[in-house]
Amino acid sequence: MRSCVCLASLLLVSGCSLEPTYQPPDPPLDQAWPTNTKGGTYADSRQAFQQDWHAFISDARLRQLIELSLGNNRGLRQFAASVQEARASYNGANAALYPSIGIDTYAGRSKLPALQQTPGGGSSAGSIANTFQATAGFTSYELDFFGRVRSQEHAAGARFEASQADYQSARLTLIGEVASTWLTLKANQSLLNLAQNTYESQHHYGELLRSSFNLGSTARIDVHQGDAMTNTAAVQVNTYRMQVAQNLNALRVLVGQPVPPALLPTGELGTALATADVPAGLPSSLVARRPDIMAAEAQMRAANAEIGTARAAYFPSFSLTGALGSLSGQFSNLMTGPAAFWNLAAAGSLTLLDGGTRRAGVDASHARYDERTAAYEETVLNAFRETADALNARQEMLTQVAAQQRLVTDYQEAYRQSRLRFEAGLDSYFSTMDAQRSLFGAQQQWLQLELAREVNQVNLYKALGGGWTPPSVKVAGK
Repeated sequence: MRSCVCLASLLLVSGCSLEPTYQPPDPPLDQAWPTNTKGGTYADSRQAFQQDWHAFISDARLRQLIELSLGNNRGLRQFAASVQEARASYNGANAALYPSIGIDTYAGRSKLPALQQTPGGGSSAGSIANTFQATAGFTSYELDFFGRVRSQEHAAGARFEASQADYQSARLTLIGEVASTWLTLKANQSLLNLAQNTYESQHHYGELLRSSFNLGSTARIDVHQGDAMTNTAAVQVNTYRMQVAQNLNALRVLVGQPVPPALLPTGELGTALATADVPAGLPSSLVARRPDIMAAEAQMRAANAEIGTARAAYFPSFSLTGALGSLSGQFSNLMTGPAAFWNLAAAGSLTLLDGGTRRAGVDASHARYDERTAAYEETVLNAFRETADALNARQEMLTQVAAQQRLVTDYQEAYRQSRLRFEAGLDSYFSTMDAQRSLFGAQQQWLQLELAREVNQVNLYKALGGGWTPPSVKVAGK
């Protein structure tokens, strides 16, 4: 009983920590977004609303495709396995806080040598003896007086949290990549249809020129110019067909399986948005929800805990060994009272001279903490820049798309009038072809702007960490 009381006392005494008190740094973050080019600001936290990725993706086919990718993407599986590995490391570090108790058994038979007596006394015969032993106890359990083991557990826990945040970051990136690739495929499909229609139209009028040349009413140079425009359109068709195939291949890799035809985009880009629009105002504190910031902050806490581990090397370490068992020469007497025994021992060690090894360890741990702090601050600054850029681009793209739509309408009317004049014999075909070429270029630019606008919407969603909800916690710390 006395030994049990001593053991409990030692366990209660352990717990002193040399780990510095963690102080979350103030994030290098402005309180509001910079003003836009029109003098207004982008931020008004009262108008922010909650939204997850299911609500952000408004197209049902794209939502299903993202679900498939989240279940099958190989890269995301690697991050999930890393989380499990970090969890196991944390569990191992936590288990080191407690003694490991085991049971040992032993059975042996041995012959002792004959003992030679003094002259005249004769000699004794050798003897054969049996030994049976059963012991339960623990060996070299470290008493964590100075918090070395506890600091290691803290560091492993923070690294586990960082791995979870890395997984969420990879998940968010995958959602964005699938959405952007799907939108790019839809845009290239629209551009391919536009190029095919332009090619068919120019090929038709090229044949009319050739017929007119055969009748002697058109010069040969006009035929060649018409063929050049037709071939230019054919090149555009081949280019967009190749890009559509590349987009399909990229989707296949992201999804981890062949893409079901029912989940491929249909219709023209710009007719219906595949993503929800951004609310009117967004607070700059939204970047706190980004998982890469959470991961950087967790790595900083791990480095802080490692300082405590390094400092503990300056102090002695104590270990405890205890056993309770039974020892007998006869197996039938092994579990009887006279065969019982116990032992309890404590050992300590302290390094006196090490040539500066411990000092170097402490310096290295401080340097790692400074490195993690700088990495955290850089992550916050990059997050702020990415979000501010996406917000600024959104503001400008809305104006660009509207202006380009008006330009397309103007070119459509110019092409219609030119075609009517050509069919009435009031104008040459080349005026009509020039009008069509201008319309084709304007339509291409409009589709590319529509794609850039929707992809920027996805980038803004990623930059804000997956939505527009103001965080309930600070950027750093818990």
